[in-house]
Amino acid sequence: MSNLLDGVRVLDFTHVHAGPLCTYQLALMGAEVIKVEPLKTGDQMRTMGAQFAPGMSAGFLGQNANKRSIALDLKRTEASRIASKLIAQTDVLVINMRPGTADRLGIGYEDCKRTKPDLIYCAISGYGQSGPESDRPAMDHLMQGESGMFNATGTTEQPVRVGFAIADSSTAVIASSAISAALVKQARTGQGSYIDVSMLESSMTVMGLNYYGFFATGRTAPRPGPNPLAQLGSAGTWQTADGMLLVNANNRRLFIRMANAVGQPQLPNDPRFATDAANAKNGTALRSIFAEIFLTDTALHWDEILRHAGVPSGILKIPSEVIKHPQLAHRQTLGELTGVPGIEGSLKFLGPGFLIDGNSLVPDQAPPLLGQHTIEVLGELGFGSAEIDTFLEKGVVESSG
Repeated sequence: MSNLLDGVRVLDFTHVHAGPLCTYQLALMGAEVIKVEPLKTGDQMRTMGAQFAPGMSAGFLGQNANKRSIALDLKRTEASRIASKLIAQTDVLVINMRPGTADRLGIGYEDCKRTKPDLIYCAISGYGQSGPESDRPAMDHLMQGESGMFNATGTTEQPVRVGFAIADSSTAVIASSAISAALVKQARTGQGSYIDVSMLESSMTVMGLNYYGFFATGRTAPRPGPNPLAQLGSAGTWQTADGMLLVNANNRRLFIRMANAVGQPQLPNDPRFATDAANAKNGTALRSIFAEIFLTDTALHWDEILRHAGVPSGILKIPSEVIKHPQLAHRQTLGELTGVPGIEGSLKFLGPGFLIDGNSLVPDQAPPLLGQHTIEVLGELGFGSAEIDTFLEKGVVESSG
């Protein structure tokens, strides 16, 4: 964890993936994040998948470290007093409810702005907060299809979804970036911001190259399948004696290096491959030649040969192999915590994807149980023990602390 956002309080009304990942990024940068969850069930992600402890799924654990949890029934009249006090002491509020829901619960932008005029209010939704389809539900699978991601992935014959929640996760990173910019404005001018983040538009943003080409030509790019976007026969994915090798010799200079490295210096002079255009046109034939060569040894063998020759290459890895990458160890980018509910020993955590002043940003507090910090936070807001007991008895709040 860093001190980049030290002193910034974030009120997190989010659930599932895009919202919680956004606020996790902010927590890793040093913000104090208070996660406000509904009673009994909490964040939906708590129960999505296997439970390591009650309400502690792998998905929840992975993106809620360094947060405090308060369980609050926003539908109860008494909850408005608590919410108002929280908002009054908050710099950033993040929601990912369907448009209109926050207004009905009394935590819409206009309500919150009256309480905290300089508030940064970030609303994440599928299609944006207004417009003809703003009320449609949105999930990662649907948004991959709606944005064109689904169509851009797979083989010539079959489009497939990206194998992870890329629409959610890209939206989370874009939202945290917008919030960071709004915090700079807030510090300089004393003014808040209303940030309206759309999963559809965020997905299109991370697909940039596909849309740049479409805008310029009016044509939809073909699906590249397992090969790089540069459709040359010297760029591809090949089976070796023990695994998959990735090579991106995406220009003639790299093709010549590749051919020399694997003992085929004559290939670049073959009329079928003598120019980039010819290389692309006869890509299937060239890949077949390389396919026979790469089957003769291991992926590691060929990766080392190509790397030594200055040809971009890599090996297809699964998570158990990725986490052993020497770069991750060198940069200390994987965090590790003990005392995580339901986990024996320690649990690894992902950082935000960057270092600050040479230092990694990893969590130092375990993900919270539902309502673990309810009493603690209410006390900080100035509520006395008798009033807190009344809230608990009436079911306005819930505590596991």
